[in-house]
Amino acid sequence: VSLSKLTKPDFQAETYLKETLQSVQEKNIRQFRKSLEDARKAASKNLQKNVYRNYESFVFISKEISSMERDMQLLRELLHGINEVGDELMEEEDGSVLDAEEPNRVGRRRTMRMSMANQQDLFKDQLAKIWRTIRDAQRLVPFAPNRHVVGDVRNVSELSPSTLQTRQKVDIVVFSDMILLAARKRRGNRAQTVLVADRSFELSNVTVADVGDASRSGFLIKLVNRAETFLFGFRSAEAKNELLLLISHARAGIFGADAPPPLPTASREAVTGGIGAAANIEDEDASAAAQRQRMDEQLDALDICIARREFSQATELVQQLKEQLGAATKAPPAVQRAVDAHTAALARLILADLLIPCSARKQVAANVALLHRLGWDKEAKGAFLASRTATIKNRTRQLKLEGNTRLYIRELAIVYFRLIRNTCEWYSALFADPTMISALIAWVRQEMAGYAAIFRRHVFHEMQRFQVIASCLNHTLAEVDIL
Repeated sequence: VSLSKLTKPDFQAETYLKETLQSVQEKNIRQFRKSLEDARKAASKNLQKNVYRNYESFVFISKEISSMERDMQLLRELLHGINEVGDELMEEEDGSVLDAEEPNRVGRRRTMRMSMANQQDLFKDQLAKIWRTIRDAQRLVPFAPNRHVVGDVRNVSELSPSTLQTRQKVDIVVFSDMILLAARKRRGNRAQTVLVADRSFELSNVTVADVGDASRSGFLIKLVNRAETFLFGFRSAEAKNELLLLISHARAGIFGADAPPPLPTASREAVTGGIGAAANIEDEDASAAAQRQRMDEQLDALDICIARREFSQATELVQQLKEQLGAATKAPPAVQRAVDAHTAALARLILADLLIPCSARKQVAANVALLHRLGWDKEAKGAFLASRTATIKNRTRQLKLEGNTRLYIRELAIVYFRLIRNTCEWYSALFADPTMISALIAWVRQEMAGYAAIFRRHVFHEMQRFQVIASCLNHTLAEVDIL
């Protein structure tokens, strides 16, 4: 196999085979076919390796970008703290030049600075308590100016998004700018549990969605952080609404210098009715961004499935993406174009498999079904009929012509008419649309004309005896009756 010729842009398969297999024996043809299969497998493995290598690089770069964004957020907070210190110094300088008629104003400013200092001390005590209670919490939630605890929800089940099976029990601590997940771990064989910091998320990067309340799945909340999706189950609707309320307050900045303490249980129940609407209004833009991010992830997964020739999974992903685009109020044009391009690439690969002659009926039916789900029925019909034509030609070439015209025409009639009959049966099972029957009729006429041309060339043009002509006609009519 000459790989240099196969990789040319203007490669023609028929011309290459004619040049390569001209006057070649059957043994060499079989060896050539085996070498072609080995080359195809090697190319498929190399493609998979390239996809995996590039995907790892993509994930690494995404993590680096996420780390840089966290560093930028910390830098903004530090700059904000420097600005506050500068404002306080300016206030002190202004106070030093005030005349004696403004002692009350100076006292008020001094009281405000003292209250702000007391508030920062309170925030530091809250963080110190969290660090003592939750192991490794200081690593995930370090000190930052104005960072404080908004509230927490305990004994929450972290579920698998795909199977809804419980992964672990966690406590969720909501800070003014972060969310901390603390896993409940058992200490040895004892029943006592300890809290260990598991993950932390920047509140600005988190999208929270209320999955809904159902008797089967319980009270669920989905949390999306960049490329990660988490699902949490709650024991009651009150616990779920409490977390939504805490996150809503943290984003709105309610718990500030003059904020009230966390609401008691009765007060939370009184405001539960308005939580869903408030969360939906605040997360409207975030949900759109999260939806776009999910689509990008699905497109990456679709690339991998196509490269690995997992056509069934790839078709499922294409249908999911089309459903999401249809349900979206404003579908991004770039995503729409990407989905169309991936659909076309996937369909072309399936069509190439469908064009392979002498394929099993199960494989042909699977490929036609995938193309039907992709909306490529017309192309699937053409490829199926073309593959059946190639199958008839392939079987015809296998017939041996050793001077016995009567035997050759008998075998030729069996090949042609029985394959035509099988094709009609397959076609009726695979394509239920009545408007496609005309294509089958045209194909049958074409194949019948092909058989008549071969029959005429071997029977009439060779000036056979009348007994041979009559025998060939009888064999043909017998197969036609079966058809």
